[in-house]
Amino acid sequence: MSVLKVGLIGCGRVTAARHLPALQRLPNVKVVALADNDLVRLRQVAGQFHIRHCYTDVHALLENSAVDIVGVCVPANFHVEVALAAIAAGKHVFIEKPLTLTLEDADRLITCSQHVSSKIMVGFNFRWHRLIRKARRLLQREAVGEVETIRTILVSYHEAPPEWRKQRTLGGGAFFEQAVHLFDLWRFLLQSEVEEVFATSRSGPWDDETIAVSARLTNGVLATALCSERTGENNEVEVYGRLGRFRVSCYRFDGLEYDSQTSVPGNGRARVREFLQTIKELPRGLLQMRRGGDFLASYDAEWNHFLNAIRHDTPVECTLEDGRRALQIVLAAIGSATLGRPVPIT
Repeated sequence: MSVLKVGLIGCGRVTAARHLPALQRLPNVKVVALADNDLVRLRQVAGQFHIRHCYTDVHALLENSAVDIVGVCVPANFHVEVALAAIAAGKHVFIEKPLTLTLEDADRLITCSQHVSSKIMVGFNFRWHRLIRKARRLLQREAVGEVETIRTILVSYHEAPPEWRKQRTLGGGAFFEQAVHLFDLWRFLLQSEVEEVFATSRSGPWDDETIAVSARLTNGVLATALCSERTGENNEVEVYGRLGRFRVSCYRFDGLEYDSQTSVPGNGRARVREFLQTIKELPRGLLQMRRGGDFLASYDAEWNHFLNAIRHDTPVECTLEDGRRALQIVLAAIGSATLGRPVPIT
């Protein structure tokens, strides 16, 4: 099998801590080039991962004929510019979320993609989290019956973030950085679209430091999302149906819990079941923890999916249209937080 060669544009935290380690763990793929306008950071990341070709000019990387795939990992306000150039250069393109900051730019990418044979995928890595995939199978089997509500939370702490991450106009803040993941998960898990959102936001030194969003989906499910950029770490999805509920804690190896409708969390039977589940998952969990855990493994899985789509000419699972749909919910939520009222999504 031939080796696919990748060039990554942008050498920030997600590249150095997520994408590069994932790509180095996968067979038959090699990162051969990096680009970043910060020469110090570019040299540091290239030296850490032993990457030979380094560019401060994006177009110079795109002119490298050895590069088959371009990863767009720059701040979101530059996504459309870089992605369009990569498509024009005939490369397969991986675009980190959010797809863009405007629907107009998303539509430009979608229109452009219709005239090329290149594979283009949006990087919603949560879709490839092992426990999220298991949760989706539970929903497809109707294990919890008809779904009534989904609760999602994604909070984190960044001690010294780049300046762009503090500004909504550059793609920073919890709406663009965090909530977009959860909005995509609503669609991915429930196979339904969002028809109305209501959001509130609290800003401090950063835009949208903490947000709360409630929504109604076209299938009648009510959804909530809580995000914060300046708290402790947590990442959970909880789904309640008429026959039971499940909860996914994405940072735990034993983080998928299922309860019937008559079970009460915390009672004796539930505690015994959780203990036995932990014991069952422990051997695999310890092995996975040595590799960074299921969360980091989701980056391996999304890249593996993209590489296989290129090799076998099969559809990508997370399309530009998926990126646009999630962005549309983000923009409606921002509008709701600004206006102080629910906003419908057409």
